[in-house]
Amino acid sequence: MYTPRSAEWFVGDSEISVMHRVALRNSGVTEDLESGRPLIGIADSSSTLNPCNLPLRSLVEDAERGIREAGGIPVVFPVMSLGEDLMKPTAMLYRNLLSIEVEEYARSYPLDGLLLLAGCDKSLPGALMGAASANLPTLAVVSGPRAAGVLDDTRLGTGTALWRADHERQSGTRGTAAWKSFERALACGPGTCNTMGTASTLAILTEVLGFMLPGTAGAAAGSVARADAAYRSGITLTETVLRADPADTPQRILTESAFRNALVTLCALGGSPNAVIHLIALAGRMGITLDADTLDRISREVPVIADIEPAGAGLLADFDRAGGTPSLLHTLDTLIDADLRAADGRPWRTHLRAAETVSGQSPVAPANGTEAQRVSGPVAPANGTEAHPAPSLDAPADDTEHEPSARPGHLAGTARPIRPLTDPVAPEAFAVLRGNLAPRGSLIRLATAPDLRRVHTGPALVWHSYAQMRREVHDPNLAVTPDTVLVLTGAGPVGAPGMPEWGVIPIPRVLAAQGVTDMLRISDGRMSGTAFGSCIVHVSPEAAIGGPIGLVQTGDLISLDLDARSLNVDIDAAELEARLAARVQPEPADLRGWPLLYRRHVGQADTGCDFDFLTAHTPEQRRVVQPVVGLS
Repeated sequence: MYTPRSAEWFVGDSEISVMHRVALRNSGVTEDLESGRPLIGIADSSSTLNPCNLPLRSLVEDAERGIREAGGIPVVFPVMSLGEDLMKPTAMLYRNLLSIEVEEYARSYPLDGLLLLAGCDKSLPGALMGAASANLPTLAVVSGPRAAGVLDDTRLGTGTALWRADHERQSGTRGTAAWKSFERALACGPGTCNTMGTASTLAILTEVLGFMLPGTAGAAAGSVARADAAYRSGITLTETVLRADPADTPQRILTESAFRNALVTLCALGGSPNAVIHLIALAGRMGITLDADTLDRISREVPVIADIEPAGAGLLADFDRAGGTPSLLHTLDTLIDADLRAADGRPWRTHLRAAETVSGQSPVAPANGTEAQRVSGPVAPANGTEAHPAPSLDAPADDTEHEPSARPGHLAGTARPIRPLTDPVAPEAFAVLRGNLAPRGSLIRLATAPDLRRVHTGPALVWHSYAQMRREVHDPNLAVTPDTVLVLTGAGPVGAPGMPEWGVIPIPRVLAAQGVTDMLRISDGRMSGTAFGSCIVHVSPEAAIGGPIGLVQTGDLISLDLDARSLNVDIDAAELEARLAARVQPEPADLRGWPLLYRRHVGQADTGCDFDFLTAHTPEQRRVVQPVVGLS
């Protein structure tokens, strides 16, 4: 007979049990707490400060309804809302803090299962890392991608369109009026990025790993399908908890085979480079070493078949309409292990279905930019009245400046969002590079760097801080050519701190005006999953802990050989040692608090940037120590 973990808090006639039952009665819980029904914790990360996660607020009732119908008792608790837009220097600084918060909620409270409501980039991996360490049955529901804004009859891919438009502004082809109209069009309502950025990539990988219901990762924010996903997730999670099968716990689900499926999927998506760091960290919680070289080998074997920005032409709505994750895995065929468990406990092969060709207009946002609408024809206004054509948000005509579309294309999107293996978007997604500049590795997303020269040597132009780079990069007198290699240091986990997405160094205005659209850029920071270009990121070890990238000086020759997977600076070992000995590391500004703790315990990119005291290399470290349930 099933006995929930929470029974230790509630069953009995002691003063302690009475106190616990009264506490939840006072919170409005009316169910019989001695009935043996499991308590399912709903971790709600919604916040007005975080538009990506804001739609989660409306999903709580749907999830609660599903939990109750399946025989559970829902309880909602708030968790930190990690928003990429407004949280500085980066939400990545707080991913590990969120994981601690979720783990300790699960350990200290009477919870039998966890439903994670997440959205923006770091909120999903952070919550999943905490849940994995707590080892309670877990499912996740995401807020879903927002609808697309429209400009010049072109759908705007969140993030990706911004980077393109800013380059046009720096090159002089997008003037002030067009820049303002672009801003209005980009304000298209709540939800996560509608491109294959980090949020979308992580949602799909979470689905593949077995923590999200099949086919739900791409359902749009605010849609009926999204609400239904929350409701069904509540049912499924409660049924899983009642089944009381140890095979349904994270430590049994997150196997080496499961992570291999995730890496294959990541490559097929041409997904966010940030996902590599998060997968390594999640694997580390399970005692699994997931090195980047494994990703490099898989990338050589698995082509990019998701035709979604920034690697492709479509948006997440197209991917979802084509069949989503089940259709992507069906297309990958024998490249994935379809016998592994999906979130409903059934093998993945029972969910696979052929990808569909997409026709007709894809979802776009209403003109006022309030709430994203999910439609398959003309745009439906928020009040549900008669549909109207997709709005154009062009600025008034300006005789002195050209106002190009932010993205070539049209409202219909791409006809084949999931391409066959024989006709991929790109032959490979990633490359892991090593050498005396990156002894422990670095990463480049090849799928979004079509103009990358496979062999290149050029002089370095080095900035040792983000502030210095922003001050100087658009200086009209900047000494730079298209062959120059732009280098930014001080952007790593310890140096920044938190490893912000500073690796997409802008093309200097002096070159953009000449028509240069890409050049080689290197950083110990990260890059946005929605960005593109020849950006080598995650250089490890970082400059702040003595990594060679911090020893590079302007004028040093840097060489890339993609086929050899090498990245080197033309300096001999003796000179590097001399520079290291002479280098004075700047003192960190933070002398207390979270940033200080973070700097002392965070790992490098090649270990997932997790804390040394959170990784679990042995079974003993993975053992969950339960609290003493008594007087608090």
